[in-house]
Amino acid sequence: MKKLGILLALVMILLLATTPMLLGLVIDDASTQARLREITGQPTLELDTRSGWFSSIGTVQIDAPVIAGANYPQARIDADLEISHGPLLWTDEGLKIGLAWVTVHPVLQGLPESTLAQALFDSNSSSRLHLLVSFDASAQGQLHNEAFAYTYGPQRYEFTDLRVDVDIDRNQQATVTATSSHIDIHSPLSVISLEQADLELQTARLDRSPLPGSLGIDIAQLQMNSEQRLTMRGISIDYVAREEPGAENGPPSLYLQQQLQVASIESGTPLTALNIETELKGIDMEIIAAYMSAASDIAVAPRTNNLGQEHVFVTMMQSAFEQSSRAQFDAWGGTHSAELDLLWPGEPTLRTLDDLYIGLYLQKMNAQLNISADAEALATSPFAAMVRNYSAQGILPQNNGFIEITASLQGGSLNLNGQSINLQPFLNLGIARTP
Repeated sequence: MKKLGILLALVMILLLATTPMLLGLVIDDASTQARLREITGQPTLELDTRSGWFSSIGTVQIDAPVIAGANYPQARIDADLEISHGPLLWTDEGLKIGLAWVTVHPVLQGLPESTLAQALFDSNSSSRLHLLVSFDASAQGQLHNEAFAYTYGPQRYEFTDLRVDVDIDRNQQATVTATSSHIDIHSPLSVISLEQADLELQTARLDRSPLPGSLGIDIAQLQMNSEQRLTMRGISIDYVAREEPGAENGPPSLYLQQQLQVASIESGTPLTALNIETELKGIDMEIIAAYMSAASDIAVAPRTNNLGQEHVFVTMMQSAFEQSSRAQFDAWGGTHSAELDLLWPGEPTLRTLDDLYIGLYLQKMNAQLNISADAEALATSPFAAMVRNYSAQGILPQNNGFIEITASLQGGSLNLNGQSINLQPFLNLGIARTP
């Protein structure tokens, strides 16, 4: 029995000694480059490694990288790699089991200096990436940055710290989390300070815009120091997008839900809390993907003009979609709410933004608006006299202490609390006329 134990121990020691060498050969295999291209969504990625027994070194080069689904032919990423072979890996978070632990020294060039990515991975930056590759082909990435700053136009962004974690499963679904304990945004007229800002992004593929996917942003406190001081606490922004089957075997459409919550507001206005929810559905997924690509173009590499974005907007307005919004806010010591439902039937004849005018919206848009306001709170507001007069005339009816307003727009006809309003004089308003 003792000999068996010794034999097993020798086998374990042999495996631990030889496995790193074998894994080094696996990492050095040509298929690793193909797998990395698939995981990262970078078709131009070139990997060159030199394998040792317990570790390897190498380089990565990416021409025209893909960022959030958009290609940037003017940019390039070069990175030096330091690779520790598994199965036992000493990482920044202790002992782990996996295929490899990779330290990456990336350098990005070709993007404007005013972009966050260029500031993080400039040749003078100390940014380092760490990547844990598991045996099931999933990966966990980390970016830890100390204080840094960058300038975008008239604004300067100063980060006390930044931590970004990326989890990618074998099916390329990705979760990205980012956190910073303090951010200052300096502009000519004000300074905005963010305390404990956290972001979490989930996406079906890392090389695409987050469609389908979700985005959550939490900020403990936002403070704006200017002539009008503003402090907001408990800020939460949630975004969910998913693909839904199209009607009658048509192309898939987008369902988008967004929510903004602010637990408390201190400012020179009577507003003290806010909650807004919006739903959007019925827009072709390809249109939204094109819009997100155009938007990321502006965010990552701004351009002086963007005809692509105008084309996307016109294409979206050619088709039908629905939007529903719900708002609840506290002001003057009471809680008030509003609900707005919009149905745009689509206008296939649109060709440019000049074809869109106010009268066209009034004619084609179907809308329903419901407002409920705390009557007692409005009695202490600057609108108190107006509310009393309109209530006495029956224009603003009350129900259980709430003033209620109901309005509907259909076929160019407006109905407000049961009274019809002629919109005919407004139907030609805003028509663009060019000789």
